Amino acid sequence: MGSGPAGLAAAQQLTRLGHDVMVLEKALKIGGILRNGIPNFKLEKWVIDRRFDQMQAEGTRFETDVKAGEDISAHYLRKSFDAILLACGAEVPRDLPVPGRDLNGIYFAMQYLSNSNNYVAADTPVDKIITARGKNVLVIGGGDTGADCVGTANRQGAKSVYQFEILPQPPDWKQPWNPDWPNWPNILRTSTSHEEGCKRQWSVLTKSFEGQDNNRISKVNCVKVVWKEKNGTPDMAEVPGSDFSLDVDLVILALGFTGVEPGRLIKDLNVSLTDRNSIVIDESYMTSGPGVFAAGDSAIGPSLVVRAIFQGREAARGIHNFIVK
Repeated sequence: MGSGPAGLAAAQQLTRLGHDVMVLEKALKIGGILRNGIPNFKLEKWVIDRRFDQMQAEGTRFETDVKAGEDISAHYLRKSFDAILLACGAEVPRDLPVPGRDLNGIYFAMQYLSNSNNYVAADTPVDKIITARGKNVLVIGGGDTGADCVGTANRQGAKSVYQFEILPQPPDWKQPWNPDWPNWPNILRTSTSHEEGCKRQWSVLTKSFEGQDNNRISKVNCVKVVWKEKNGTPDMAEVPGSDFSLDVDLVILALGFTGVEPGRLIKDLNVSLTDRNSIVIDESYMTSGPGVFAAGDSAIGPSLVVRAIFQGREAARGIHNFIVK
């Protein structure tokens, strides 16, 4: 279940091991986050189409526009297949529950990116596009997904682009080598999207949104924060008198994800979840349900594409050993 990086990697490995493999995808086209979440300027979609054609030629079967657990029941899946792999990603976005959140013009990052990708692919009508053209855009969240939103807004012709991050600015690394792990994630990174045009601010807490008479976003109210260590853990405090506002026309929430969608499939397969809503797996990638496996973001939480590919390949090994033993 799922045709993102983990699902495709596992399916190809299993087909090459001689198994009869079916990939179920709820979207109309395969690719998962590769197609819907990553902008074309970072990953052109012909690359996915080429892999799709290759896998079909090798014998992997694909069914799209199928919601496992709803269109096809968990009971049917268990009866029809020797093993099931959940590679459905971590799709629940982290929200920002502040006053004015319900105003028009505020979107989750994946809403914005998938809409843009579908428009580029001629799958979204012109009147349905979420466009940044001529607008003052604010991206809240300083990660890779936020940078993708910045690059997309610039390509759509945004008037201005801002990116706010609640955490403090990481240190700038100017040495010709990378610092040793785990310091690498804590250095300042500037992507090509930022270089194309973006005003970045760190240690900013969003307090509320304001709208115009048409219930559309027009302003965001923020405050600067300071981070200190308290009892061994980071502690945030607002800086008195640092309140400020910004006029905006479009806000993108790139705040990460909180885990798998706890839908009917997860419940009917009766797989266990961690306290972070990731699927519990053992060393062979099997869940608490015999013959049911999980890999990628659904098992490890939101992470990198390369980790999802690695997990998909390793899960294929676990599935193969389970079937042939």
